[in-house]
Amino acid sequence: MNLATFLFGAPIKAARSTNSLVAKPAEIEQFKLYYLQHLQPLTSKFENARVASLKACRQRLYLCSAIYLALAVLAFMILPYMRLSEPLLVYLVGLVILALPFGWWLYNPIKHYKKDVKLKIYPLIFKYFGQDFIFSAEHKMSLSVLKASKLLPYYEDASFADYVQGTYKGIEVALNELHLTKQVKRDKSTDTVSVFKGVMIELSSHKDFRGHTVVVKTRGGLVNFLSDSFKGLERVKLEDPIFEKQFDVFSTDQIEARYLLTVSFMERLQALSASFGHKIQCAFYRNKLLIMLGSKEDRFEMASIFKPATFEYEFSQINREMKQLFAIVDVLQLEQSNGL
Repeated sequence: MNLATFLFGAPIKAARSTNSLVAKPAEIEQFKLYYLQHLQPLTSKFENARVASLKACRQRLYLCSAIYLALAVLAFMILPYMRLSEPLLVYLVGLVILALPFGWWLYNPIKHYKKDVKLKIYPLIFKYFGQDFIFSAEHKMSLSVLKASKLLPYYEDASFADYVQGTYKGIEVALNELHLTKQVKRDKSTDTVSVFKGVMIELSSHKDFRGHTVVVKTRGGLVNFLSDSFKGLERVKLEDPIFEKQFDVFSTDQIEARYLLTVSFMERLQALSASFGHKIQCAFYRNKLLIMLGSKEDRFEMASIFKPATFEYEFSQINREMKQLFAIVDVLQLEQSNGL
C-alpha cells in the first residue's frame, strides 16, 4: 500500500514478517535469534494497531473532507455579502486556518501509534547492543560541551530529540538528535533557517587527549582557515589527498592530530559519512570523540506507516550504523589508556 491507494480506498490488511533482516554473515544467526525472542512476539500486536490507526485515519479523512468541502462552499456563497477589501485573500487564508484542526484530528491515530512504537520497540532494539543501552526522548547532551568543541556552526536556537546511551568495550556511547536554527532577515520579513539537522555522537575515551583536534567538511582551505570558529587552532596537513579534498583539520597539537587521524580511522569516518550523505565532522576534545552527522531524516523514526510492523528494516538499519560506530572505537582503541 502507498498514499495513493490508501486515499482511494484500497483494503487495509494486516501483514506479517517479510524475512528481510540484514546483518553480516558472522552475526546473522545471533541477530535473527534476538529478533525472534524480543521483537517478533510484539509484531502481531503492533501490526493490528497499525491497521487500526490507518482505518481510523481514513475514516476521519473522508469525514473531514466532506465537512471541509461543505464549509468551503458555504463560505464562498456568503462571501459576496461580506464587505471585505480583499475577499478572495480572506477566503483563502480562512481555508488554510480551517484545515489545521482537521489535519490534527485525522493524523492523531497515526501519531499515537508511532509514539507507542518509539516507547516500546526502540528501547528493545538498542538493548541488542548491551543491557545498559537506553533510548529516551527526554535526555540530552551538554550543549556547552558541543559548543566548546568548535563543531557547531553559528546558531540562535537549539532543540534536542531522541537520545541513546550505552557502553561498548567500556566506552560510553551517546547519540542525540539535534536541530540548530537561526533567524535571517529577508526584505520586511524574518525567516527561521535550519543550519544543522542530524545526530550528535559522543564517545568517551580512556586515552588522555592532550590537544583539541577538529575535522570539518572542507569549504575551501582559506574559508575555514580565516574563520573565527577555529581561533587558537592550527591547520594540519595530512598525507591522504582524498581525505584532504573532503575535510580540513585544525588542532592545538599537530603530532597528536596525525597520530589520531590514521588511514584506518579516516576510512571508517568516510564509511560512516557515506551512510549520512557525506555530511560528517568530528572533534577530539576533553577525552571524548564528538561526531556530528548531518541528516534531513529523523534517524529514530519507524519506516512508512504503510509498511508492515515487522520492524526488520529499523532493526537492520540501526544495527548497521551502530556497528560502524563501534568500528571507530576499535580502530582508535579508545578503550586503551596507553598509546598517546
